[in-house]
Amino acid sequence: MKNRRFSIALVAVLALWLGVGSQARAQKELPEASLMTAVPNFAFAAVWVAEQLKYFEAEGVRIKITPAPSGSVCLNAVVGRSVNFCASTSEGLVLARVEGAPAMAIQAHNRAMTLSIALRKAIVDKLGLTRESPIDARLKVLTQLATIGATGPGAASEQIFKFLVAKAGGIPSILKFVYIGAPELPTALMNNVIDAYALSPPSAEITEPSGKGYVLIPLGKGEVPELTDYHYEVLMVRPDYVEANPKIATAVARAISRGGALFRTNPEAAKSALRNHRLFTPEKLDNAVFELSYSMVANAMPAWGDMNSKGWQKVINFATGAGIIKDPSKTPSAEEGVLWTNKYVGKGP
Repeated sequence: MKNRRFSIALVAVLALWLGVGSQARAQKELPEASLMTAVPNFAFAAVWVAEQLKYFEAEGVRIKITPAPSGSVCLNAVVGRSVNFCASTSEGLVLARVEGAPAMAIQAHNRAMTLSIALRKAIVDKLGLTRESPIDARLKVLTQLATIGATGPGAASEQIFKFLVAKAGGIPSILKFVYIGAPELPTALMNNVIDAYALSPPSAEITEPSGKGYVLIPLGKGEVPELTDYHYEVLMVRPDYVEANPKIATAVARAISRGGALFRTNPEAAKSALRNHRLFTPEKLDNAVFELSYSMVANAMPAWGDMNSKGWQKVINFATGAGIIKDPSKTPSAEEGVLWTNKYVGKGP
């Protein structure tokens, strides 16, 4: 009887060991890929949730994610083959294609532009405006600003002001910009060096606790029709890479789509995963700022990461209206197969 019990126990131990060993081998054998994001903010919430909840591994790929200092660095890294995937803004892809760069989008992780436009609180208070004021009144303020901060010439943080000022009936060409990089913009605003700037949460929301800044126009809430149902942050890749590695492309696209979908199917789980991500822990981001930032982007998360020509036409319209596309004759088509494809992301479960 003792020998029998010993044999059963030994078999159980061996089975456990073999199971653990096979899992380790399976994990080790996962194909690897590299992904660079334009910047580490909430616009990429779907990516951070997918990373935190190990959706990439569940889809069959091991991913190395590195935040870049800008979208252009990210996209250039893909074009130059130093990374496999770039998560960055769609208008950057439009410009790249106009210039002949080989890149396309295979997934979208926003359904609205997520930039938050922050103004000096003194300006907002003087005009008696809040986030609940009519959107037309808030847009009109942008035509009256003095110096506007932006990350760099031609960046989305500059182009959004040109687009919205034109929409409000102003003259974009007379706007005055200073280019000081994303990390310096909040300090410049709070020290009255600039009147306004636009970045995705929490980069604008962090000015509110000081009482010196205020997010007047959170585009992620979907109040501007031209920038809603709009493919903002997208997953870009070289066509030759994706054709040679379709399974990896599908795994990455679906993992990020699952991260975004969680904001719709289980918002509290998505919020918790985002809060526990290494970039946004309580030690790194004040709770009030986190909550405000989350509220600004939650509605911008799509039910899945597939795209359509209407959403891409809005991207092209923005690129044209903001002056990103200089030669109208080079404007690309919004139809699938030119700038984007759903071949790898498919439809949601």
